[in-house]
Amino acid sequence: MIKQEVVDELRIAMYEDIGLLHDFYTDRWRPDALRDAQEYVPGITEEEIKEYCTQDAPYVKALLKLVINVADDEAALNSLFDESPEKAYETVKKITGDAIPYEDFIDILEYGGKPFFKAFEGASTGDELSESDLELVAGGSDEERAEGEIIKIIEKVVLKIVSCFTADSPVATPTGAKAIKDIKKGDVVYSLDSDGNRVQAEVKDTTSGEAAVIEVHFDNGKVWNTTSTQWFYDGKTFRNIWQHNGRDIVTLDGVTKVTEIIETGRKENVYDFVIGGSNVMFINSIAAEGFGT
Repeated sequence: MIKQEVVDELRIAMYEDIGLLHDFYTDRWRPDALRDAQEYVPGITEEEIKEYCTQDAPYVKALLKLVINVADDEAALNSLFDESPEKAYETVKKITGDAIPYEDFIDILEYGGKPFFKAFEGASTGDELSESDLELVAGGSDEERAEGEIIKIIEKVVLKIVSCFTADSPVATPTGAKAIKDIKKGDVVYSLDSDGNRVQAEVKDTTSGEAAVIEVHFDNGKVWNTTSTQWFYDGKTFRNIWQHNGRDIVTLDGVTKVTEIIETGRKENVYDFVIGGSNVMFINSIAAEGFGT
């Protein structure tokens, strides 16, 4: 049985980095998942992560239910932080029952904070999970079925919510900057290879939609007009922009850091695309994740 202190450490790690949530429950046995987990919990093994995923699946399902319910509700989200923890926890219990203990809620506020919730802005599970969805889960215990639901929820939420840029956001290409709204399938843009070298990559597909827009300001003077669910590239992995935590972010000329994130209150048409290889693109010279990974 995995120790409770390890469970607590992994939960806190997920509050600080929702990329771990994705890695654990979708493509969770790739080397990056273990490497990233060890950054937060030194010495953890692949077997412990596997055990954790099964054991803690009901809790993680409740956690997803909470963030999906409050991420787009400004009043509800603010109440979690503006009211006393005891009163705020009443809101949590209405949504999740007793699945999230009070002590864990306090950890969510402390280690995840608003950035954890904002990382899910625009998220929706869409239709309820069908029985055929659940039949894909091996075994049949409550924990295994919950884990299967999490995989489906993450596919619908983390992987398919809009993470895009406003129409005039400049994309770096070999022929100069080009507005993202004008990028088409088959175009060539700048990207990175697995060794971090600048390369040319083909656009495989494009997408667009309407979403709430935030302004992300960087210490090199550049700005992104993007969505809360956009991920940046730190030289090793992709991370949600709200959870930058002062990390270096790769640019065409070196690295930069986030200095401020402003919620504009605007909804605009936003655009994104998928590229081959690493799926790194450069928006206003700063490395971002393309759509669809």
